Amino acid sequence: MSQEASKAYRRRICEEATGGIKWSHFLQGRGIDVGCGPDPLPYPDTLPFDMDDGDANHLSRFFQEGEFDWLHSSQSLEHMVDPMAALLDWIKVVKSGGHLIVTVPSWELYEGMVWPSRWNPDHKSTWSMVMKGSPAPHHIHVPSFLPRLNSVADVLISRQLDCNYDYKAGTSFDQTWVESAGVEPWIEFVLCKR
Repeated sequence: MSQEASKAYRRRICEEATGGIKWSHFLQGRGIDVGCGPDPLPYPDTLPFDMDDGDANHLSRFFQEGEFDWLHSSQSLEHMVDPMAALLDWIKVVKSGGHLIVTVPSWELYEGMVWPSRWNPDHKSTWSMVMKGSPAPHHIHVPSFLPRLNSVADVLISRQLDCNYDYKAGTSFDQTWVESAGVEPWIEFVLCKR
């Protein structure tokens, strides 16, 4: 997979510059970029966190409750053993009023509704804005999943991305591979911790 956080960063700057979502509001203060590998967000006071740093299924083992103003995760929640448990744990390390910005692969657009994933065999879950099932151990129907977090977080954004996606080519190949093409067949959501 190419530099997905960098792609998202460029898209978000354009969205904000054209009067869209105020991404800079969500990414103020001290943040953690979970599963960023060699592509952390370029914000000051951002802590990169990847496999060499510890198990992202259990962030609260490494950080205090409310330690960060925001948490970003691009293409890593689908690698967690239990995505709901992992996300609840991630919420713990964010301050009240802080934000979680998460992108995951779309079951339809990225995976092509094929399991196991042809493009990343380490995926442990599938994510969809539309479909309510897949053969994966965990299938998350995002519109049903996010309301289950209402006691701990408010959903500010929940959307299907198809930036530069070629619907004619579909899933015949991994369209995200060439970073300069800027293809994002993802689901993106933003939470605000209560």
